[in-house]
Amino acid sequence: MPAPQTRAEVPFAWSAGCGMPAYATLARVRFDRLFLDADAVAEAYEKGRPLAEKLFGPELGYGGPAWAGISYGHVNALGCPLLFPEDSEVAHKPIYSSLAAGIAALKRDVDFATQGMFPFYLDLRAKLQKRYPGEKFTMGGFKAEGPITTAWALRGHDFFVDILEDPDTAREYLRLVTDSVVRYIRLLHRLDGAPEFSPDGCGLADDVAAMVSPARWPELVMPFLEQYYSGLTSGRRSAHIEDLTVGHLTFLDQLGLNRFDPSVSPRLTPELIRDNCRVPFLWRLNSTHYVGRTSAQVEDWVWHAASAGACGIFTSVAREMCTPECAEKVRAFIRAARRVKELLDGGCPRGELEKRR
Repeated sequence: MPAPQTRAEVPFAWSAGCGMPAYATLARVRFDRLFLDADAVAEAYEKGRPLAEKLFGPELGYGGPAWAGISYGHVNALGCPLLFPEDSEVAHKPIYSSLAAGIAALKRDVDFATQGMFPFYLDLRAKLQKRYPGEKFTMGGFKAEGPITTAWALRGHDFFVDILEDPDTAREYLRLVTDSVVRYIRLLHRLDGAPEFSPDGCGLADDVAAMVSPARWPELVMPFLEQYYSGLTSGRRSAHIEDLTVGHLTFLDQLGLNRFDPSVSPRLTPELIRDNCRVPFLWRLNSTHYVGRTSAQVEDWVWHAASAGACGIFTSVAREMCTPECAEKVRAFIRAARRVKELLDGGCPRGELEKRR
């Protein structure tokens, strides 16, 4: 594993992106159809992207056609039903009635590619690839979550009782869950023509890990995050975990992360992350953060995040952001981000950013 970069070694970066959720909103394509219908994907993309470009302008990064991403592909292949509520995100149902039931099930061999909706998404990928031969479609749109989130997804909320009442059995369950996650991700890599074990690096998304107290991380989280990374890469490690607390941050250093994305984490600030771990981190302006902010306040947010130590900032156009008022706020984000990067790349110290506005 390469030595993590220090924050000083990481150039400041920013991004503002727009993709299928916004395209579908602007094209008036019902969102649940994006998970299942190649024609809906095509209609949303072909009608919605030009409308998005007109509304938001040329400086955003605009994504290509894709079905709406599903984070529960792995647990679906293990047996969890998927639910597609009208005009909403996908949901799932847990299946293991106990830790013992989960352990027994996870010890069985599973051919993921033949289970659940995996064959459907292989077919959907082929249909979209045929329709858009110049684009690259991957099975990353039917992905796996990290170990702790997967353990919860399969077991349900009783998982939180399990780890309190029977931690020894819970650790065996988590070991098997993690092994299954790693095998599933290796399958996705193989199908997408990538190395199953990457020498370059891999990422992790595991929000439910934040629901385990820092005091229990050494026994119930850290071994399984390490098992995950060691099973997939000898290179750089990144993590997306929402809603961590200050008490969790020391573990990010212990994992040897090269990048941390706290995303929506109301109990953290850039200053708290900067002062309590060494990992270079991103800071996100979420769709909910635009509500009640003026364009000037959005610019203030950018300057504050950069001066407080974020190595990168980003924002993405959500479905509820497709209005002229919000589009102007996104352009304010871009204006401020461009200026901040120009100053930092020119050698301006973080502490002097505000003076150079």
